Amino acid sequence: MKHFLHLKGLLLFAFLVIQCQLSAQDIHWSQFHNSQVYLNPALTAVFNGDTRFHGHYRSQWNKVPVNYLTFSGAVDTKFFNPKMKNSLFGVGLIINSDEAGDSNFKTLNIGLNGAYTHQLAKKHFLTVGLQGAFYSLGFDFSDLRFDNQYGGDIFDPNLPNREPMDGTRAQFADMSIGLNYHFQNPNKRSKLDLGAAIHHLNEPNRIFLENSPDMPLPRRINIYGTGTIGFGKRFDLLLMGTGQFQGPHTEIVPSIAARFHLNITRTQETALQLGIAGRIATSPLNDSMTWDAFAPMLELYFRQWHVGLSYDINVSDFNFDYGFQGTRGFGGPEMSITYVITKVRMGEFKICPIY
Repeated sequence: MKHFLHLKGLLLFAFLVIQCQLSAQDIHWSQFHNSQVYLNPALTAVFNGDTRFHGHYRSQWNKVPVNYLTFSGAVDTKFFNPKMKNSLFGVGLIINSDEAGDSNFKTLNIGLNGAYTHQLAKKHFLTVGLQGAFYSLGFDFSDLRFDNQYGGDIFDPNLPNREPMDGTRAQFADMSIGLNYHFQNPNKRSKLDLGAAIHHLNEPNRIFLENSPDMPLPRRINIYGTGTIGFGKRFDLLLMGTGQFQGPHTEIVPSIAARFHLNITRTQETALQLGIAGRIATSPLNDSMTWDAFAPMLELYFRQWHVGLSYDINVSDFNFDYGFQGTRGFGGPEMSITYVITKVRMGEFKICPIY
């Protein structure tokens, strides 16, 4: 009986995770400032360089039976029109993959971004961005246990589960829109980005069964600010923050970092960055706002490469009902990597990329 209750607890928790996935929350990053194309489609092509490749990985709650695994990859590039000297266009592609729970609940998201940037003044830029995306959701029963599969105290996987869930996949189209203001003073290494985005603008319907009740995906509103202040030749202070609001869920992530320039020689630039982020989120226990985690960060810049490492330290009161702490303080590791190609324009026609 004790073993049976333990399995019942795991099953209940698995379905709670599925419910959270279905009802509200999208992917979230502690290194939100490094996943710009995901943060806001209006950040497409807003970077120093011409073409940017980005990868992101996160493993969350690997101390509980239903950990989350998240992967993201993106590429964005700029297009210049010689007749539009104060403007540029950006195009980006992003792929997100998320897996969670004993049911192997998987989310695949493929999005195409388009952005238009206009120079307001010498150091001031405004960008509007759009994203059209495709979502595919799915799960399976292979690792789940149901009451109807127990004959007395013995579990029999060959018994029918008798659950009314024939559909295990859902697909839908999605749209997002965003606006970003960018200020940059290259001589002092100072820059600022302020913006907002509305994701799931069309509130797509996520249904697994025909004739089932509608399940619209709530809009996610995201606001953010990231600023860099240069001091002297070798030190930068970074202040960053984001707030995300989706249905009943709220998440606020403030972050601070210091960047030390180890080599400022042209084409050999090297810098080390140390920082920490905190996450304030809606508690699943009582819907109040509480500190959820802290994430120390280490980031390395070398020429066209940028690598970020962080680890969530969970401080929330996440516990199982049967008595032991769910996360034991461990939230999970996160890693991002970015590579930028910058073209050197020699004369009017010849363009040489720097790799």
